[in-house]
Amino acid sequence: MKVESIEYRSCHVDELRTYEKNPRRGDVARIAESLRARGQYRPLVVNRGTHTGREMEVLAGNHTLAAARSIGLDHVDVGIVDVDEQTARSIVVADNRLADLGGYDEATLAELLSDIDDLTGTGYSDADLQAILAGQETPEEKTDRDDAPPVPETPPMSSEGDVYELGPHRVWCGDSTNAGGVAEYLLYDGLVDCVWTDPPYGVSYVGKTKDSLTIENDGAAGLADLLQGAMGTLAVSAKPGSPVYVAHADTERVTFETAMRDAGLLVRQNLVWVKNTMVLGRSDFHYKHEPILYGETPPAPGSDEEAAAIEAREVDPAHPHGDRHEPILYGFTPGGKGRLGRGGARWFGDNKQTTVFEFPKPPRNADHPTMKPVDLVVAMLKNSCPPGGLVLDLFGGSGSTLIAAHHLGAKARLVELDPRYVDVICRRWQAHTGQVPIRGGEEVSFL
Repeated sequence: MKVESIEYRSCHVDELRTYEKNPRRGDVARIAESLRARGQYRPLVVNRGTHTGREMEVLAGNHTLAAARSIGLDHVDVGIVDVDEQTARSIVVADNRLADLGGYDEATLAELLSDIDDLTGTGYSDADLQAILAGQETPEEKTDRDDAPPVPETPPMSSEGDVYELGPHRVWCGDSTNAGGVAEYLLYDGLVDCVWTDPPYGVSYVGKTKDSLTIENDGAAGLADLLQGAMGTLAVSAKPGSPVYVAHADTERVTFETAMRDAGLLVRQNLVWVKNTMVLGRSDFHYKHEPILYGETPPAPGSDEEAAAIEAREVDPAHPHGDRHEPILYGFTPGGKGRLGRGGARWFGDNKQTTVFEFPKPPRNADHPTMKPVDLVVAMLKNSCPPGGLVLDLFGGSGSTLIAAHHLGAKARLVELDPRYVDVICRRWQAHTGQVPIRGGEEVSFL
């Protein structure tokens, strides 16, 4: 006997009876959690009972009925069929068994779960998501992750305004001070969860390419204005409570901190990347480190997070300037839940992290003198980026943040002003992953 028709309506829970021989042992508590969080989104299948003698018997959704009763729901939505005994039994068995026979695309599942702000009621927890991500294979590396291609000596393939899709990542050839452009071209799926960026240092570095490439916007003149605009963009592009890392030159720390504070970011600590070798220069002491500022935007007024942030900003008299580091600014966007000081949902690392990160310099950086090793960025993002989260870099450079995000299972959103470096990012991505960049819906090969 086949189901001929289905009548949909709302029934009082007292009208319904559970199936007498249901073999399934469901998790009523989790189903109840789902009902509280999102309500009922699928009707129960109920047999009218004309052919079985058992009126309004639930064939599919017995545990949903139990969960509804447990949280005090009076009515549930049902689809009423009228079938004989054999068909009723078949429906019960099929409803339970067919779901068991299916599998999961783990990558798609992880991406789907990562895009849900609150997993309550889904049957998954944050720990479940972490386990799924940990079980996925590391993306295949066709090149060394620090291998950035040279800047093209021919006219670039990219031009201002171009937007590229690099797998789950996106790159915009545009101005990091243009908050509207960043929102339009990069934030189509929401604000970012974390920021790791390496702005120009105001030092006018010159690369060793044949055309003596100078990095866009590097040079002391206009640095403050550039940073003011970029930090303003950062502040409105990240979710409340998002961690922020900003690499900078020690000699320009005041300029960087001022721009961050003026944008509402709270500077918490100065982190240091210690290199494996010193960098020869004209200073009395040769540099063997680079600083990275770490901070946050103001938490909600009156919150526990605000109190913790105020306490964290107090100067430690024993170490007013830190001891051994190259600073990288790190912080959070205003508000939101998160670890401020010693706890919070936006800290994903352990309690052994220090302000010092020791990683070798990238082997090739003639075309981008301030290029950071991917493993350095990975180490920091691991502490601050949720599984599958969005990472923003307003100064894309050679694309190290994108490669780091890729190997963490995160999704990068990059801005790069110079079309030549957009070419570098796209070429590096294609060489590293074997995937061809997409522009305007069409593949654009850079190899």
